[in-house]
Amino acid sequence: MAPATSEAHLVVLRWDGPQGRYEQQAGARQEAALLYARMRAGYPAAEWVVYRFLEAWREYLRLSLAGLVEDLQPLTEEPVELGPGDVFEQWADLAWVLTDLSPDTSRDAVTTSRALTRLQTACISDRVDVTAVHREMLTVTNFFGGLEAQVQALLEFRQDRSQD
Repeated sequence: MAPATSEAHLVVLRWDGPQGRYEQQAGARQEAALLYARMRAGYPAAEWVVYRFLEAWREYLRLSLAGLVEDLQPLTEEPVELGPGDVFEQWADLAWVLTDLSPDTSRDAVTTSRALTRLQTACISDRVDVTAVHREMLTVTNFFGGLEAQVQALLEFRQDRSQD
């Protein structure tokens, strides 16, 4: 069903800045969840939807890693930059920075690396366990969300200390 030519539905988009990155990241995560629900419900075109599902998770990672680099930058003495490679290579670089900065994250970083290995393998496989990919990527989103909150709390703490 096509909308009538007189209909309009304007949506505000933010392409830049933290709010825009957050909205795009949340959108990629939501898209992956919706596509997963379609596949689990027996959607007739599930074999085609899986490609978009995997790409949505890659997009989520791209946005999340860029956000983590931005958040971590004030806590490091040297510039943190993501290399030009794909998100899997970028995570490998960032994981070292992260565990060096906060050794207590090493277990979660290893779990995240395993989840990303599963996603990377799924992107080149003939068969994909979408439930395992989705479950592990949800674990990654929890880790990234907690990490973001931890970094923000540390930045606020440092800012409060510098004002005293």
